[in-house]
Amino acid sequence: MVSKALLIMLLLLLTFSVSCLAGEAANKPSRSQTQTLISPHQPPGVKKTLIVIYTLSTCPHCKEAREYLTKNDIPFIDHEVDLDEEQMTALMKIYDSMGVPDQKRGVPLFVIDNKVRIQGFNKEKLQAALKEVRSTSK
Repeated sequence: MVSKALLIMLLLLLTFSVSCLAGEAANKPSRSQTQTLISPHQPPGVKKTLIVIYTLSTCPHCKEAREYLTKNDIPFIDHEVDLDEEQMTALMKIYDSMGVPDQKRGVPLFVIDNKVRIQGFNKEKLQAALKEVRSTSK
């Protein structure tokens, strides 16, 4: 009798947990809503600036950077390094090439046209770097 009651309680708890998780997933924005994708079909003669941003899925500064890029229609590729071990390795290689000591490494890290690297999110620095890259690539 007790085991049946315990089993029923466990089933109810499991059902409740699954329904709560499904509700969270439905309310969470999809990856396509949080990232502006770069289209492979560009008009002839138009060169798009390639922006890659290395982020953590839980980082508030990374979230702010993604929202800023999306809001301003700046196409980017987002690599969430805490969710992708290969991208974490790539990020560490970039920091190694920059000579950044381990204790000074952080996210977000912007890589613009494989030329300019900006650690941290600063709107002014980002806009200046984009302007510089676009003016030199003409």
